[in-house]
Amino acid sequence: MPLNDFLLERMNWPAIKEKIGAGMDTVIICTASVEQHGYHLSELTDTLIGEATGLLVAEKLGNALMAPVIRPGLSEHHIPMAGSLTLRPEVYRGLLEDYVTSYQKHGFKKVVIFSSHGGNFNENEKIVKNLKEMHPDMQFSSALTLMELMGLMAQFERQYNLAEGSCGHGGAMETSVMLHIAPDQVDMEKATPGFIGKMNEEVLEKLFEHGIVGLSEVGIIGDLRQAKAEWGEWFLELMSDEIVKAVQRDLKGL
Repeated sequence: MPLNDFLLERMNWPAIKEKIGAGMDTVIICTASVEQHGYHLSELTDTLIGEATGLLVAEKLGNALMAPVIRPGLSEHHIPMAGSLTLRPEVYRGLLEDYVTSYQKHGFKKVVIFSSHGGNFNENEKIVKNLKEMHPDMQFSSALTLMELMGLMAQFERQYNLAEGSCGHGGAMETSVMLHIAPDQVDMEKATPGFIGKMNEEVLEKLFEHGIVGLSEVGIIGDLRQAKAEWGEWFLELMSDEIVKAVQRDLKGL
């Protein structure tokens, strides 16, 4: 799909004004991260996946444009690994609020906020609640919850007969999507699995207390060795379809 048709940062201002005036009054904001993804994926992974997802959602909605992806995000658990960045929650919240305030002034009436990074979800729920009070004249959708996203990942595992727990951080799903959208950012010769298993209370406690290194020295949750580009294409279609359903449920006049 032509990026210039949907990505605001690739358009000039008269083109944006014209599109808003023609009814493209929904803006999609993805919050991502810049953080480690094991030995085989670049730290740009969540940003690239978020942009690819948002573009599909914009195309399927038909009246939406996509904002520049917000990154870094909230990635404290990845800080032990070199290059990972994390924002203070108040800085992260300020970025989202300033995005929305700017777009409201340009004539956008509906806002879709979703995350391609698990660590952003809880804060996004709080921010969206606050944004509704700040901008009562606008409509907001926070698309998928973290539990719904995890459900899609479990569906991915069943679809391709993968072991339960194969699709955590940097696992089979993210690696497959990256092989589909940005193979130059993947080095499968270095593909090394990390922690594989159910994310129960004991496991989450280790994660929160020690960061991801408490579960895996590699920085991975899952097994990525069977990842395939066509699997990634399938998952992007699935996830974007589910986000579209959620947005159509939440927003009127789409």
